[in-house]
Amino acid sequence: MKFIIAVDCEGPACVVGSPGKALSVSRDYTFACREATLEVNAAARGLFDSGAEDVWVWDSHGQGLNLCIDQLDKRCRLLLGKGFTRRFPGLDNRFSGVVMIGYHAMEGTKNAVLAHTYSSDAYKSIRANGRTVGEIALDGAVAGEFDVPLIFVSSDDKGCREALTLMPWIETVITKQGMGRNCALSKHPHMVQEEIYSGLCRAVKDIQQMKPLKFQPPVRLEIDFKAVFQTIKALVYRRRGWRPIGPKTIAKELDSMLEWNC
Repeated sequence: MKFIIAVDCEGPACVVGSPGKALSVSRDYTFACREATLEVNAAARGLFDSGAEDVWVWDSHGQGLNLCIDQLDKRCRLLLGKGFTRRFPGLDNRFSGVVMIGYHAMEGTKNAVLAHTYSSDAYKSIRANGRTVGEIALDGAVAGEFDVPLIFVSSDDKGCREALTLMPWIETVITKQGMGRNCALSKHPHMVQEEIYSGLCRAVKDIQQMKPLKFQPPVRLEIDFKAVFQTIKALVYRRRGWRPIGPKTIAKELDSMLEWNC
């Protein structure tokens, strides 16, 4: 069996950031990177102890250089940096499943810790075939193009609820209860790491019940920006083939989610 662990840095235990700042410049960024690393290690141990032969770790946060590499389980292989042409780089139908560690709820989710959808500065919302979705669903649907299921998510309570709404079969671990954008009632990191290990063991045991997430093609994606200049910038520099459907909204029909890149 072969798996990819996608890791973000907003969702681990005890990470809340600082008001008005990106996580990367907040006081707990260093801790967030270390705790994300330890939670990935717990997930990797669960996968290997359940029979995995190959585990990749994809650092999906920001510039893709956040994890404490020398502290990662040495059996893992690492996907690092920016410039990949799609989400879940290297994933194909030889993988048994994907795992999300430290993910977060979508932009606009009430009382979710550090909620956003890819860019807290630019994106107000993203819709797939008319439904508002966040990173969990969009990334999960990329894996679904290869018939690879998302089997596990760790996040705050709002992120886990978001994941289960679309994929009720997956295993989840709630790392903290969001009480606002920058405040939470968190479990102790050691407790979360233990729960992630156990959750991955259960997920692999029940892997035959896991289903790939798929959006009906062609997938109509709509992006709402927070400002008009961001819409113009996207159309001119980054979103060739997209068209404006409003002063702050652009849209495109994708033949496959493999065309999606945030």
